Formats: sequence, structure tokens, C-alpha cells
Amino acid sequence: MISDLKTVKLSVSLKNTRALVLFEKETKNYRVIDCNRKSFCRIYVSRNCPPYCEIIVAVKDFVLKRRKPKAEVVEL
Repeated sequence: MISDLKTVKLSVSLKNTRALVLFEKETKNYRVIDCNRKSFCRIYVSRNCPPYCEIIVAVKDFVLKRRKPKAEVVEL
């Protein structure tokens, strides 16, 4: 269940990727605290996690209740 706080801390797991993400509901901004693919994204994609990353899409789906996330998302 999603709390009514403005900032939500989430743990997201895909088959090869795990991440901890802070997500602000009002502004829809996110901050990836830890991810096991962070070094790959910094080298090959950009400085931050891109908005099309599977982890970020799953977080937005979970918090904004757009659809069922493809990843396992747990609120901490």
C-alpha cells in the first residue's frame, strides 16, 4: 500500500537488476539511491538513470497506478 507521504522510498527488483529509488509524488521526480547497473548507465547512457529505464518505469507505474508494474516493487 502506498503511503500518503510526498516522498516514497521503494525497492525494485527485476531478474538482473535491483535498485532503491526515492520518488516524489507531486513533482514526479525520482532519485536512484543504489542500482547494480548504475555504472553501466553512467558510462553508456547518461549521467543519471534515463526515464525509459525499466526500473524507473516500474516505479512510476506503481506510484501513479498507471498499470501493473513488470518488476517487483516494494515500499520501504
